[in-house]
Amino acid sequence: MSERFPSQTQDKFTVRFPDGMRDVIAERAKANGRSMNSEIIHILEEAVKNETVAWDESLAPESGGENFYLSKEQLSRMVSIAAEEAVGAFVEKINSSGYKMVKKD
Repeated sequence: MSERFPSQTQDKFTVRFPDGMRDVIAERAKANGRSMNSEIIHILEEAVKNETVAWDESLAPESGGENFYLSKEQLSRMVSIAAEEAVGAFVEKINSSGYKMVKKD
């Protein structure tokens, strides 16, 4: 029986690149002295390690138009603040409409 190489036992996943991305990755891999596979793995490891969330340009504030990168912690804090503000606005609207919110025991 023939000996198997480690790469033959590792998980495989096929990726479809948008037009031009393969060339960009190939150039980046060459500049970094890596194979394309190693470069892709490196990019993925860095993204997971940094736990960044990309804010797509289409969602960016109108004034800038650039991409934003937030850590999960930053994003979580922003969501918490937005939720607190939304609840506060809701409570204020309820109170100003004549209804009273009471704590239920």
